Amino acid sequence: MNKQEAADFLGVSVRALERYVQQGRISVRYEKGKTRPTAHFDSSELEVFKTELEQPSYKPAVESRQIATEQQPETDKPVLYTGEISEFGEISVVDKLSSIIEALLGKTENQPSVPIGDKLLLTLAEAQALTGLSKEILRDAIAQGKLKAKIIGRSWRIKRSDLEQYIATLF
Repeated sequence: MNKQEAADFLGVSVRALERYVQQGRISVRYEKGKTRPTAHFDSSELEVFKTELEQPSYKPAVESRQIATEQQPETDKPVLYTGEISEFGEISVVDKLSSIIEALLGKTENQPSVPIGDKLLLTLAEAQALTGLSKEILRDAIAQGKLKAKIIGRSWRIKRSDLEQYIATLF
């Protein structure tokens, strides 16, 4: 049988048949043709393979999940989910998404979070949130020399005392 006949016999596409050959699930023999080699498949091997394809495959209805217990050793890696499992064995979507977002943002319990009001150095976004002024006003003040700031890394840093002095000059 050629490729198209074998694919029709199995009830699959020619591309699927080629993948089965690549995976080694079916053997193929190439014979010299007029313009290029042609693939030939053994009909008895295809019959055996067709019965294998027609075998029903069973997948579990519920995926198994490993629930953390006190007996398991703790690691230093951040835990993506620490919430409760509901009565039906499903983790709520909101809890799952929020734990993933917190892990991606790096908000783990090991990292201290300092409120903006207690920081000594502020970014432009933090200065904007603290004062209510726009970033453009703050950038213009830095460019005109009215507000002292320095680039540290890739962003501007403003000392809290300098920001307070600038705000005092506005009123």
